[in-house]
Amino acid sequence: MRQKSFSANGIAVAFLLAFISLRSLPARAEDAPLSDGEAPLSVEDAVARSLAADPRAESARRDWLASAAKAEEARLRELPSLSLSAGYTRLSNVVSEISLGPTTMSIDSLDNIFTLQANAQYPIFAGFRYAESARLAGLQERGKEIAEEMTLRAIAFETERAYWEAERAARNERMLAENLELTRRNRAITERQAAEGSALAADLLVAGMRCDQAEIDLGNATAAKERAFLNLALLVGMDTQGSPRFALSSDPAVPPVPTRFAALTPKDAEATPANDTDSSPANGPESSPALDADALIAYALSARPETRAAAVSVEASRAAKKVAEAPLYPTLAVSGNYTYADPNSRVYFQSDPWKFTGTWSLGVALSWDVGGIPANLAERDAQRESVEKSVADGKRQEELVELDVRNCLIAYGRTESDLALLGRMVAPARENERVTAERVAAGSANAVDLLAAEVARLRSEYAVTNREIDRRIAEADLARACGIAPIGDIASRSGR
Repeated sequence: MRQKSFSANGIAVAFLLAFISLRSLPARAEDAPLSDGEAPLSVEDAVARSLAADPRAESARRDWLASAAKAEEARLRELPSLSLSAGYTRLSNVVSEISLGPTTMSIDSLDNIFTLQANAQYPIFAGFRYAESARLAGLQERGKEIAEEMTLRAIAFETERAYWEAERAARNERMLAENLELTRRNRAITERQAAEGSALAADLLVAGMRCDQAEIDLGNATAAKERAFLNLALLVGMDTQGSPRFALSSDPAVPPVPTRFAALTPKDAEATPANDTDSSPANGPESSPALDADALIAYALSARPETRAAAVSVEASRAAKKVAEAPLYPTLAVSGNYTYADPNSRVYFQSDPWKFTGTWSLGVALSWDVGGIPANLAERDAQRESVEKSVADGKRQEELVELDVRNCLIAYGRTESDLALLGRMVAPARENERVTAERVAAGSANAVDLLAAEVARLRSEYAVTNREIDRRIAEADLARACGIAPIGDIASRSGR
């Protein structure tokens, strides 16, 4: 009897270690809650709904539209200015007397003054001030447009990651529910062994403690799943009152070559099977062919909003420098005026109170602020330094983008390698469970042995699915680092 109790204790310790390892593993996706009459939510649908519902996307879009209107205003200011004015003045009656020798004449003043004027002005040359100001406003508009794209990309990646974290939480809950069932079975077996005298009271106490801990862990997993689903529901614009209930329609199987990287994958690269016996998701899908780091970096430098924003910033600094240099040049402008008035100031001795007279004028003006040249030179030098700063910032941004791509590529490769290794452990675990079940049927093994085999099989299967989710997130992160639009065209999703 003593020998049997030690054997039961050893199995209990092994089971406890397996349980601790299982606590961080995910559960199955099909157990995610589903609302009545609602179709499962795919990751593509989640991203689309998030881009349509997130207030940050609307705020960025309005900011871009405001900048576009300002750019249009700056372009229109290059056109000639034309102003129209009309006026009426009522004067008090004044009688003037004019002496012509012995004769004195009395003349009544005009009581009403009517004026209609049209003034036009056009700067023929203003030191490129207006053209560069319009160019600067256009670059600022482009910067706001890129900022909107950055916001949309950030929202899309945040939603995709939240989707997979919700998937992980749903699988975790399912796994811990199965684990609770296994601990209850272990407790029942231990109770039966204690009744038969083959297990000690301490073994029964440990089995009960493990069962209680499993219930606590399941409750924690349920709370974690509710938080993950709440976060996802908030991102996609769903009702967050109470506990959000919806299903995730993910497919654990991932194509060997992620479609978003297909164009950047060497044509001669081939996928290496991760497991020769079974290509199911639990066994680990085929590993992706090696991605070309140089191609990814080159694409990222041209596609990332951050690098494009840095290039726009350099151009904007150069345009601002041109604007600062404008006062160093003279300004040449033409002006015109047409006045239709009663009385017209250019007409003398106008006595007819209802006679309107039209006159016009055309002029050319040349001005040069000589006294402001020293200050303008200092402003030009300041803007020149700003240009150099923008160039240096752009180079630094390129370095950061390259570092980001390489780090994400390393992380993605690590998940690929781990997934391939973990996939090889599933088939032996399944075979061990099958053999143990046959041994139990033949009487050469007991229920505790079968329970341990089931735990080992669950551990290997859920380790694969857990790493699969890590691979999904790593893939999305690598797409973000490379500037690849996450799951579709950002511009079409933003309504442009």
